[in-house]
Amino acid sequence: MRADVRIDAEDKAQMLANALRPEMEQEVSRTRVDIRAEGSELIISIQAEDVVALRASLNSYLRWTKLAIDSQEAIGDE
Repeated sequence: MRADVRIDAEDKAQMLANALRPEMEQEVSRTRVDIRAEGSELIISIQAEDVVALRASLNSYLRWTKLAIDSQEAIGDE
């Protein structure tokens, strides 16, 4: 099973990719994740052995993305 999520991140795509990269490097059973910035888009690609693992990974990465955006907005553009 595979899911590709494309998020229009305007000028934050690279910052988000960098923020999520440590999570991607963690080995998680049943899933493989690739994160990259292409222009203004953040692309999260998840391959999973089953729908449960896919759903769990999607939920985690979407929450971490939202957290990174909220954190960056709270501290301002630095």
